[in-house]
Amino acid sequence: MKTRYIILALTALALFLAFRFLLPLVLPFVLAYFFAKTVQPVIHFLTKRLKWEKRISVIVVVLVTVFAIGGFLVYIGSIVIGQAILLLQKIPVYQQLVGNAVEQFCCQCDRMLELRAGTSYHYIEAQTQTMYHNLEQEVIPRLTACATEALRFLGRAGAGIFIFFVSTLLILLDDSFPAVHKKLRPVARRLKYAGFAYIKAQGIIMFIVAVVVSLGLMLMGNDYAVLFGIGIAIFDAFPVVGSGLVLVPWAALQMIGGHFYQAAILLTIFVVATFLREILEPRLFGKEIGMKPLFVLVSVYAGVGLFRVGGIILGPVALTVLKVVNEVLLQQEKAVEGNKKSDGHKGASE
Repeated sequence: MKTRYIILALTALALFLAFRFLLPLVLPFVLAYFFAKTVQPVIHFLTKRLKWEKRISVIVVVLVTVFAIGGFLVYIGSIVIGQAILLLQKIPVYQQLVGNAVEQFCCQCDRMLELRAGTSYHYIEAQTQTMYHNLEQEVIPRLTACATEALRFLGRAGAGIFIFFVSTLLILLDDSFPAVHKKLRPVARRLKYAGFAYIKAQGIIMFIVAVVVSLGLMLMGNDYAVLFGIGIAIFDAFPVVGSGLVLVPWAALQMIGGHFYQAAILLTIFVVATFLREILEPRLFGKEIGMKPLFVLVSVYAGVGLFRVGGIILGPVALTVLKVVNEVLLQQEKAVEGNKKSDGHKGASE
């Protein structure tokens, strides 16, 4: 048992070092490997059933898939950027609306607490001005640095996409790709159905939730439907929290403002998104993952703390790897104990 704990501790350390230092260097190749495994059945169908030449099948499948996914992402990205720019342009209008609402609230507080008229509002106004001053002094220079870093990121992303494309072709065209070592096959087999099932399932569910939320917000006439839909879908991926933490308070505010039609749409979106997640999660995750929501939440929180945004995926993946390794080691321990008992019974009978 002590050996199992030592192996788990070493596995956790290896995962941390791999995610922190190795993954950024080999990410295009890792993505190319999994992408190649995903499209391999299509290539197999074209070569075996339709008798296409393998080289032509690989090039056609990779080109069509990459351009289809890339075109979709560019289209959605252009919509999101346009809506984000529109949101930034209308910030002064929303500031005025929020300011009026805060002023009315402060007037009510002054009357309830029997304060001089304007006391609460002047206090909040002073705090707001201090906050704006801090933003100008600290946040704006950081945003400038982030903009420079974003340009560098785009350059690295372009190079990474090219490497990903070439690596995918090479992996698919190489018939002698090395197989997994025999001792690691039990872990690799479980990870195939458990660890990577998490990423696949979360991607499918997030996409469906984003589509549902975006369509619902479009029905409301929201100008930022796709932007908010993607944001709420990402938020919905967090275990326990879910999209209700955004949609339900939003619906309550709409009801307070007398906009019952918009509130009904928001509540309907919340019910549909929750229903879809409850239906899809057991089907997509299956019995292979079987992780408690609390453990997933802890892994997401720890992952974000260690790896920032990427920790949303890396945290649960690391948890799944540890779970699979622990299960394999437990099976081996039970097998060893069973062999010892059988040997003991044989010795006693003799």
